[in-house]
Amino acid sequence: MSFGTDTSVAIYAGGKSSRFGSPKIKATINDNEFGLLIIETLKRTGFMNICLIGGDSEDARRWGVDFHEDIYPESGPLGALLTALQTCQTEFLMTLPCDVPFIDEDTCRRLSSLAPGVEVLVARTDTPQWLSSTWRRSTYDAIENEFRSGERAIHRIVEKLKFEFVDVSSEILLNVNEPNQLKQQPKTN
Repeated sequence: MSFGTDTSVAIYAGGKSSRFGSPKIKATINDNEFGLLIIETLKRTGFMNICLIGGDSEDARRWGVDFHEDIYPESGPLGALLTALQTCQTEFLMTLPCDVPFIDEDTCRRLSSLAPGVEVLVARTDTPQWLSSTWRRSTYDAIENEFRSGERAIHRIVEKLKFEFVDVSSEILLNVNEPNQLKQQPKTN
């Protein structure tokens, strides 16, 4: 798979961040915003088609990526996934939440490597990380049908598709939901 041409990346940036207290994508580690850290890692890995779904269009402009307003506001990550798939121009779409600032290039490569016949690849630490996943664009219709029938949980959608897990480090894919979790940041070499 060619990262630059076959796979787009959507970063979910429209959450309320109620536990964190402010937009997580703008939280900082060593004066670098989460969004910038994630985007720089994606670019180093070779991804060229990166966008923010929801959040602030000014952030996308500052970081040199595309922005798409969430078509389904107040519908959680499943609405953001539909927005990303609807706007995606590539065969594959990798999605990431905006609170995984420690993600590394190896994890991005592994997470985006869908095997033939697999419709969704989901990261798994000690538990499934449903928002860190890669989807075939061809799943859009099935997901939209479930959404229109009232489903809002990504994991219930995944379970109806052909999916696999890829095991990743819980330190590298640490979801930072509260400011005190920044003290737990992984050691870098």
